[in-house]
Amino acid sequence: MKTIITATVILAASLFPAAASAQTNPEMEKMTITYRAPLDYALYQYTIELLGHYRSEIQSSIYHQAKHNSHAMAKAFNRSQTHKMTEIAAMPTEKSLSPE
Repeated sequence: MKTIITATVILAASLFPAAASAQTNPEMEKMTITYRAPLDYALYQYTIELLGHYRSEIQSSIYHQAKHNSHAMAKAFNRSQTHKMTEIAAMPTEKSLSPE
């Protein structure tokens, strides 16, 4: 009788930690796994790579276009400043207007 009670207590004690750890934590992250056929996965990979390449091309194009536009504006500004400087140099100064 004592051996049955002891065995029951030991069995209950050994199952208690397993039951406690089996409870789910509400903050536990859950993952959903979707299995795909090989063809579907290949198309998915191809689409992702194509979109990534397209995105990098657009970013590169925007960078080069902005650089080109900035360079064109700088050239236009320099030309206008050169033109203004020649006008200022051609303007009569106070010394050249004095009657002396």
